[in-house]
Amino acid sequence: MPPESDHRHCKVCGKVTAVGDEACSRSCREELRRREITRRNYTLLLYGAIALLAIVFASALIR
Repeated sequence: MPPESDHRHCKVCGKVTAVGDEACSRSCREELRRREITRRNYTLLLYGAIALLAIVFASALIR
């Protein structure tokens, strides 16, 4: 029996995949890509909100 480190699991559905693969099928790869895009958009929104709050507070201090 091969060692357990010779495989990985799909990040979407949990099925066993090869070591270099993050997803087991085309649909799982597409879902993983959608998740990454959503995560990136939320991160950009968070940084934008923080920047906006910093500008508002800085302008209040200047007055």
